[in-house]
Amino acid sequence: MQEFNWYEIWNKWANFQPKQKEAEDAAAKYDYVFYGGSAGPGKSYFLRKYPISFLVEYCFLTLGLRGVRAGLFCEDYPALHDRHLSKIPYEFPEWLGTYKAQQHEFILSEDFGGGVIAFRNLDDPSKYLSSEFALIEVDELTKNPKETFNFLRLRKRWPGIERTKFVGASNPGGIGHDWVKQLWIERNFPSEETEKEQFHFIKALPQDNKYLPESYYNTLGALPEKLRKAYRDGNWDVFEGQYFSEWDAEQHAIAPFEIPETYKKFRAYDHGREAPACCKWYAIDYDGRVFAYREFYQRGLDVDEIAAEINRLSGAKKDEKGNWVGGEHYEYSVADPAIFANIGFTDKFGGQTIAESFARNGIMFLPASNRRVDGWALMHQYLRWDDKTKPKMQHFSTCVNSIRTIPALIHDEIRPEDVDTDGEDHAADADRYFLMSLHERASHKPKTEIEQKFEQMKKQESPINFNVYLPQ
Repeated sequence: MQEFNWYEIWNKWANFQPKQKEAEDAAAKYDYVFYGGSAGPGKSYFLRKYPISFLVEYCFLTLGLRGVRAGLFCEDYPALHDRHLSKIPYEFPEWLGTYKAQQHEFILSEDFGGGVIAFRNLDDPSKYLSSEFALIEVDELTKNPKETFNFLRLRKRWPGIERTKFVGASNPGGIGHDWVKQLWIERNFPSEETEKEQFHFIKALPQDNKYLPESYYNTLGALPEKLRKAYRDGNWDVFEGQYFSEWDAEQHAIAPFEIPETYKKFRAYDHGREAPACCKWYAIDYDGRVFAYREFYQRGLDVDEIAAEINRLSGAKKDEKGNWVGGEHYEYSVADPAIFANIGFTDKFGGQTIAESFARNGIMFLPASNRRVDGWALMHQYLRWDDKTKPKMQHFSTCVNSIRTIPALIHDEIRPEDVDTDGEDHAADADRYFLMSLHERASHKPKTEIEQKFEQMKKQESPINFNVYLPQ
């Protein structure tokens, strides 16, 4: 078949539209391509067809390799069947190859190099521990945690192919929304990423698909504003399932200012080691508005190391005896109640809880309420805003991890009133600990001396109505 003009065969059969052709060209140039954004531009169609080009044009005709394998993955089997397997019988002709239904594999004709497209699901990625693919594609990439991506990129290898490829496609939303956005849209890479220049983003819009009926575009336009921005306009700041739909970067992320000395200050902490530990600092103005003005956010540290960083950021210093002294004054500091539990933890001084270890480092935490749904309800209240009213809680723009992770949280599928804990919820947890502490202390506010005296007198059944003298 090599005597035939492959490009003519390919272009006629694939029939890529301009944006799909752009994605194809990008995949030839870059090793990690993400084709994402709105609904309806033909992303899944591209994922089905592109492996043919890769296996025939690149692997077979250019490199002379036969039997090379490519993998097209979806989050589960129903999604795999609905989005791809059901399309194969009428999209993939017999002259091109053979579909093995039991194996969920399409095998190219020997004339085209005998390459294989394996259609797989990601309900258990560990199934592919020994697998190798020259090309890995993931449809609806944001439905997967970053750990799945990290696992799959280790399966991206093939003898004789130096530059294996990864191609993802997705709408905004899902548990993986944030990490996908960070890598491809914002290009905010972790320090250990060594292939930064190989990441490339292709924005998808419904108008890219000339076969999309006008009625579908009109349907997208009729969606609520936030969903319309995500699915019609490809906006990665809003998406379906977003838990804190009130979040707006312009309203909730503000330029830092000098905190007046008269503002009351607080701290809240969510513990982690393998997951990030998060401490946040808050100030409250005269109107009860909350400003998160500082954050600590880091994984992989022991308690002593975390405490040292919190103390340093709080302005404390070690004295001659090695004790932390000085720094900002806080009304109180609260933390996840789990750090007060005896769970087999022992520090170098024999302390039995993480809270004790913090205390030995000069940080006294009070246990916060862990009533999750109540805490999230308070966050909704504090984040709410409209054209006339600013939100009661804002973050300094320097709190980059809070600004990154809070709007990316989604609803739990089983318990929709709660946050999906597979998401990066550590900064949000610190916020709810703090807000719950404010709420609980307000509801149990100690009575003033005069209020106490009036209460005593009322218990004596005095005929005088003392309520009129109580502060309103």
